Amino acid sequence: MSVNRWKLVATPVVMVGLASPMLVNCGSLPALPGPLGDVAAAAGGCPEMESGSFADLKFQGGAEVEGKVKGFLEAAFSLDKVITEMEASLIASCGQLGKDLGMGEEELKAEAGGGKGAEKVCTAVSAKVSAMLKANAEAQLAVEVDPPKCYVPIDFMTKCLGDCGSPVTGGKLEASCKGGEIAGKCDAECKGSCAVEAGGSCTGTCKASCEGKCDAGFSGTCGGKCDGKCDGKNSKGTCAGKCEGKCDASASGSCTGTCDGKCSGSCELKAGAKCEGTCSGGCSAEIKEPKCTGDFEPPNVSIDCQLQCTAKGAAEFTCDAPNVRIVAKGKASADAQKLVAALQTTLPAILKIQLGTGKKLAASVAGVAKGAAEMKDVALKAGGKAIACIAVAAEASVSASASIDVNVKASASVGGSVGAGG
Repeated sequence: MSVNRWKLVATPVVMVGLASPMLVNCGSLPALPGPLGDVAAAAGGCPEMESGSFADLKFQGGAEVEGKVKGFLEAAFSLDKVITEMEASLIASCGQLGKDLGMGEEELKAEAGGGKGAEKVCTAVSAKVSAMLKANAEAQLAVEVDPPKCYVPIDFMTKCLGDCGSPVTGGKLEASCKGGEIAGKCDAECKGSCAVEAGGSCTGTCKASCEGKCDAGFSGTCGGKCDGKCDGKNSKGTCAGKCEGKCDASASGSCTGTCDGKCSGSCELKAGAKCEGTCSGGCSAEIKEPKCTGDFEPPNVSIDCQLQCTAKGAAEFTCDAPNVRIVAKGKASADAQKLVAALQTTLPAILKIQLGTGKKLAASVAGVAKGAAEMKDVALKAGGKAIACIAVAAEASVSASASIDVNVKASASVGGSVGAGG
């Protein structure tokens, strides 16, 4: 994490209150009342935001006020850490694609920070992809992308809401899952669909890249029997070129049917089977480790508690990699096939930032920003140290929002280079 993000100039306390654009937009804080000790505390800034160590912090105003301030600070710190990790992941994914395409190490080296590292690497990789496509103009890439599913862990949210004084009581979980459905582990019969994690063993429908065996909609290389077309000609045997149709062994390519092997996207198993992954659409027994595929918003919880827990939950929620299908049409050279193979492996992880993780984190950052505005009155009750820390956290939310935007654009630049992810 960049230490600079958490620095605050130790100047007059009124300037501390004005340091955050989020607080300025909602009306600046008045001059701090109280003893000179409060002024000194505010001017000292908030070094605790560098480490996330808030347990020993003491604020004025009683336990409720102290709890609200600490909860807000923890949410802001957690969110910043997750955004840094997201950027590091994007740098690694773009870097792997670049490496597979023969790019040099220096072009692919960058440190996470404000989205600039991802921007550097992904932009360079996007340019490489565009150059390869231009050099192989006879090969047209057809790319289809299914948006990823994202999951909010209900057990985490329920505990968090209870800890900050807004316990979930009454009502069904389904009613609290806005714009989605309940999914999770099913130890009995899964009545809906079962999704196995991307890259794992698959014996179901794979609308992405399949390695192993594909019984329908296959396009790629086949080490077994190719039933369909081989380099555009009818085939029911071995195929040394591009196979389209079915492949019964050593398949490596796009698949829209049943994959028996590894699927680069989520693998959907038929309802009624034993589910080793995430079951959605109903389970004959109680769902364990329940997750919401929308937003978990129980009734009768306080707004500030909901915002804090949504931000803290950013470290806990997950998104599937999107299903990505890439087919090279026309005359595909060895370079074009190399590009397709590399994209099938890494593009899902890259587009996950743009279509899934980035959107979820942006919503969490918006919650922190809103919480900063609503913490103004609480900060005045809690004293100078609280004002300093809240100002730093609010300022960080502005930087976090900008960082997410840069990361999403970096992800989109790679997808855009092949006409995907828009």
